[in-house]
Amino acid sequence: MKNRRDVLKYVPALPALADSLLSAQEASPWKPPVGSGKNYLILACDGGGMRGYLSSLLLQKLNQDLQIFGTNNQKIDLYAGTSTGGLIALGLGQGKTIDSVVDLYKGSGAKIFSPLAIQPRCILSAANRAQAGTTEDITALWQVLFDDIGEPSLRTVLEGFIPGNPLLSSFANKVMVATFQLGLSNPSSPNWSPLVIDNFEGSAGANTHLYDAALSTSAAPIYFPPYLHPQFGWCSDGGLFANNPATLAVGRAIEAGVPLSEIVVLSIGTGATPAALPVTKKNRLCFGLSYWADFEPAAPTPPFPLLNAILDGVSASADALCGQLLGAGSANSRYMRVNPALPKSVALDDYSPATLQMFEDTATAYYKTPEWTALEQWIRSTFQN
Repeated sequence: MKNRRDVLKYVPALPALADSLLSAQEASPWKPPVGSGKNYLILACDGGGMRGYLSSLLLQKLNQDLQIFGTNNQKIDLYAGTSTGGLIALGLGQGKTIDSVVDLYKGSGAKIFSPLAIQPRCILSAANRAQAGTTEDITALWQVLFDDIGEPSLRTVLEGFIPGNPLLSSFANKVMVATFQLGLSNPSSPNWSPLVIDNFEGSAGANTHLYDAALSTSAAPIYFPPYLHPQFGWCSDGGLFANNPATLAVGRAIEAGVPLSEIVVLSIGTGATPAALPVTKKNRLCFGLSYWADFEPAAPTPPFPLLNAILDGVSASADALCGQLLGAGSANSRYMRVNPALPKSVALDDYSPATLQMFEDTATAYYKTPEWTALEQWIRSTFQN
């Protein structure tokens, strides 16, 4: 149980809750709830850049077949997301249809991931330090590839998708997104720290505007610069600690007073990609940035493997923890994870027509599998109950 406790202690503001929750779990193995009231339904959406298109396709099919969202998306009690999953959660939580979310991914990838021009000031600064005799690694010249300002940008896409920049507190539905507060520019918070932005009653994040929440959760390192949240300071992508926000959402719901016995979680991934970083006796001593930060994909290694390894690792740990808490694999499981396999690794910023078609083909094939049949049966018996 030590590993489970160590992971959950990093849930913001919930160490005591995590400790008591795990103590109860250790004392008594998971059992189906007896006499519980209405299930508290959580939809948790992973981060993964353009792979969010696959997530939205899966949700669109579930809604077509089973009407999982209901009028104004109010069948689901909490929409939770990280990074691209945060965009999905915020859109659905605000009342946008899943069809419109699918269209957003399909039509706006090029606008969201529009490359910046070279940033002269950054390069000149590195050159000056090098000239002064400072040893400079090539990474000093690496700059963010994309931006959240200007035309086009993620912000302009959001402005067109949900005009008016509403406050999260105005949403009819509960939402939460994960971000990583860098903290160094915030005197009241000198250390970086995981952060949840949500609209639960009394939450500090309830006064956050939608665009600030969206840009904070999705500021993926290397791909986007940190985002300056007006209340929480500089923030980066929540995937640094909770790329799969399912366990985080469970903890937040419990903190808000929901009994664990009533919580049901549908966790939507962005596709399981084949990924490995081959190590040999010959190259192991040279495993520096040239391997971990290589932007050129070379099967089975995805581009920028360090970031991808972080995202995959924290997603897997959240999946395991949530499954243990909610009885995954049992006849009365209150947790379901959906994450179909992709045939190849996909960069976060790959919006090419061929990749979008691959997502569509993957989803279509997945609908015909026993796993999808089991998923729909689980939703009928548990998630809609």
